[in-house]
Amino acid sequence: MSISIAVLGATGTVGQKIIALLAQNPKFSIIELVASEQRVGQLFGDVCNWREPLIPLPNDIASMRLVDASNLKADFVASCLPSDIAETVEPMLARQGKIVFSNASAFRMNTHVPLLVPEINIEHLSLIEHQSTSGKIITNPNCSAVGVALSLAPLMALGEIEHVSIVTLQSVSGAGYPGVPSLDILSNTIPHIPGEADKITEETKRILGQITAPASFSVTTHVHRVPVLYGHTVTLHITFKNNVTIEDAIRVYSECNERYTGLYKLHDKDGRPQSTKDLAHDDMCVHIGQLRQEDSKNILGLTSLTHNLVRGAAGAVITNIESYLRFQGANHKT
Repeated sequence: MSISIAVLGATGTVGQKIIALLAQNPKFSIIELVASEQRVGQLFGDVCNWREPLIPLPNDIASMRLVDASNLKADFVASCLPSDIAETVEPMLARQGKIVFSNASAFRMNTHVPLLVPEINIEHLSLIEHQSTSGKIITNPNCSAVGVALSLAPLMALGEIEHVSIVTLQSVSGAGYPGVPSLDILSNTIPHIPGEADKITEETKRILGQITAPASFSVTTHVHRVPVLYGHTVTLHITFKNNVTIEDAIRVYSECNERYTGLYKLHDKDGRPQSTKDLAHDDMCVHIGQLRQEDSKNILGLTSLTHNLVRGAAGAVITNIESYLRFQGANHKT
């Protein structure tokens, strides 16, 4: 039997991506689409401006009527709500016994809420045991923080990291729809996204730290919005306590691929990775390129690219649901 899912914020950019990804996954069945009170009762196909490039809007989804969040029947809830609305709705659903997988930032830094990247910190799921509600809230990271954390995690095997410099180039789809005004972003780079730098710094250290303590290295973060449709590019300069080599970095990424097939795609060509050449519309990979060292042999530089709507949002929610099921199954067996 398939696992039933309710999608909150279904008409938005991330909601549409979740629908497209779930529609191709036979393990799941979307049984409820939740939208604002004004749209309850209307057909999804009538109110949704479908812009998702992965697949056309499925007929069965288009014919579903939108419902409110007060009496859901689904096993799990995939929440794509804005943070201000999530602050109220997600705890309400947790009190009703729902397992909520949230893309919002509202509870990411809550002590008892997992900020989950399963390939890195699956053990953080144990935090849900401290949530007082019968249901639970599990979050995925900021759409750039997930790429940063995944890029850094294998490198931690090379020795102690002292400092990480993060510079992001974030696509306009990361701002949702309609996104950034065209007169601001066309032929331009905006070196500021409100609250974004702090989110990336704090979330990266939490993901890569212990359950009860963040990672100890220092971080400097600068963020930029750029006129790219999909894909967040990050340049990292990582300072280690001891010397490392590019060959060491390639080795640990390759070793991670033995455990998580295809998680890392290593690019050795100049000018790669690029969003238009290297990203698919369902891309969960972390694209790593431009591995460099110069004068200081304890500093490693690289470029990382992830799909902000897939690895950084919708795909992360689905991966977290699948990981929760495996985690619960393993605990039940023991």
